[in-house]
Amino acid sequence: MLIEKQRQSELARRKGQALKTIIQGIWLAITFAGAYFLVQMIFEQGLISLGAFYELGIPRSVPRWVFEWVIIFLIVVGMQFVFVLGYVIASPEGRQRAGKATPYSKNPDPLDNEYR
Repeated sequence: MLIEKQRQSELARRKGQALKTIIQGIWLAITFAGAYFLVQMIFEQGLISLGAFYELGIPRSVPRWVFEWVIIFLIVVGMQFVFVLGYVIASPEGRQRAGKATPYSKNPDPLDNEYR
């Protein structure tokens, strides 16, 4: 009985996590594609040249694709931060203040009714 109650409470707590994971994966793919095309455009237009990186002391043996992938990674990380920040601002779970005193638990005890 206890194991079943714990299992049901765990499933209720995780409800909706699959959709959040799918949305996060789609956002990651869109961000990666956008960053890839943005970096290609920046390099093709000459806004960033390899000379700028080589002036920083990076050896000339480092190929162009390494710089491209590093910039893509930084853009993707930045956009994921924006996504998380948006979740914190827009989601009811993200807007909930920590430390707010309430008689109700977010994770109820499965044995709460058995001892009363």
